[in-house]
Amino acid sequence: MALALVSVWPGVAGAVEPPVIDPGALPPDTTGPEMPMEQRQPCMEAFAKEGSQFGDPPWSADFLRLDEAHKWSRGDGVLVAVIDTGVNVSERVPAEPGGDYVVANGDGLSDCDAHGTLVASAIAGRPGPDDRVVGVAPGARLLSIRNTSKMFSAKATEVDPNDPNQSKPAGSVRTLARAIVHAANLGARVINISETACLKVADRVDQASLGAAVRYAVVDKDAVVVAAAGNTSDEGLGGSCAQNPGPVASDPGDRLGWKEVKTVVTPAWYAPLVLSVGATKRDGAAADFSMGGPWLGVAAPGVELVGLAPGPVDALPGKEGPVNLEGTSYSSAFVAGVAALVRAKFPGLTANQVMDRIVRTARHPGTGWNNIEGFGPVDAVAALTWDVPLGPQLPVVAVKKLDPPPPRVVADRGPVTWVVVVAGVLALASGGVWLGRKAVRSER
Repeated sequence: MALALVSVWPGVAGAVEPPVIDPGALPPDTTGPEMPMEQRQPCMEAFAKEGSQFGDPPWSADFLRLDEAHKWSRGDGVLVAVIDTGVNVSERVPAEPGGDYVVANGDGLSDCDAHGTLVASAIAGRPGPDDRVVGVAPGARLLSIRNTSKMFSAKATEVDPNDPNQSKPAGSVRTLARAIVHAANLGARVINISETACLKVADRVDQASLGAAVRYAVVDKDAVVVAAAGNTSDEGLGGSCAQNPGPVASDPGDRLGWKEVKTVVTPAWYAPLVLSVGATKRDGAAADFSMGGPWLGVAAPGVELVGLAPGPVDALPGKEGPVNLEGTSYSSAFVAGVAALVRAKFPGLTANQVMDRIVRTARHPGTGWNNIEGFGPVDAVAALTWDVPLGPQLPVVAVKKLDPPPPRVVADRGPVTWVVVVAGVLALASGGVWLGRKAVRSER
C-alpha cells in the first residue's frame, strides 16, 4: 500500500486546477526529522505464505516480459533512489545509504515497516539460485532514503498543536520535499516515491516546497521521478482516499476531468514532472483500489505480488491472517525499474524523454487514455526496442511568476535598460505534455 503523509496546503475553492510551481520555495538539502521521533510500535516483517512456490517467475515478471527485456538492458549502473520506509540491506537487495528523515543521523538502511525493502526489491532485486524472483532492473544501484514510518511518531512534547504543518507520524510533505532534493543532489537518475498524501479539495496543505523539489529534480538535475497513484484504502487527511470520478463526456472542455476531482493525491498530481502510476490486475484491468485522477501516466502490476526480504515473500501480517502484497507502491516501483532499464539503454535521453518513451510505448486503452490507468500498462520490451519519436527535452510546467527586482538608485552613467518580468504564468521550456499527446499504439 502507498503510505499516507499528513500535511496541510493552501486551499482551493471549487474545481481543482493543475498545480503551479514556485521554484523559489525549494527546500534546503538537509537530512533528519523536523522534530525528535521515537518508535511506538514493533517492526513488521513480510513472509512467505504456507505452500507458496517461487520456482516460476511471478505473474508480474511475465506481464512485464522481464526475461526478454533483460536481453536489452538490466539497468546496469543506474542509481535509483528509493524514498520510502528504508531498506534492510541483504545480498539480493544491496542498497546504499542515502539518509534518514525519521531518526537523526540515520543512514536509511533500516526498514521497520516491511515496505521500502519490498519496493526496492521490485525495482532492482538480484536473482537467486533457488527461485525466479528478480527485480525489473537487477543491474541498477539502489539508494535508500528513509522518509516515513508508521512505527515512529513525534515525541508528544515536541508537537505544536497550533501548527497544522506538523504531523505526529514520521514523514511529512516537507520532509519528502527535502528528501527529493537530497536524492537529486546525490546523483539519482531515477527517484521512486511510493508514498502519497490524499487531500480533499477543500483541505489546506502547503505543498510549495514539494512542487519546487520535484521541478528541481527533473528540470535542474535530470532525474526521472516516479510516484504511486495511491490506494483508495489509504488514510489521508480527514479519512480514506475517496476515488475521483472520470471526465464527464458532456463537457469536452474538461476532457481530463479536473473539474470532477474530489481528492488531490500528492506528489502524483505533479504530472508531467512526475510519472504517476496506477495498479493493474493480472488481466491488465485497473485494480479496484487504484486511485484515479487527471494526472495518471501509466499503470503496472499491483496485486498478488512477490518481493524479497531477503528471500522470496508474498504476504504481510494482518489482523485476520496473511495479507497479499498489493498496492500502487509496487506498481510505481516496477515503472521506476523500467525507467532504469531505459536510462541504461539510452543514456543520452533526458529525464523527460525517458518518461515520454515509457508513456508512448505503454499498452494504450481503447480511448488512448483514462483517469485510472493513464496511457495503460507499461511494456518494458517496447520501451527498450520501439522506434519512437524523440520527446521534448523538458516538460512544460506552469510556474509562479517572478516579481521584478525593486528599483535601485544608480549613478548617472547614461541610459539604463530594465528587464521587467511580465505578470502571468510562465512555461519553463518548450515541448509537449503527456496528457494530450497523440497515442503511438492501440490496445493489443
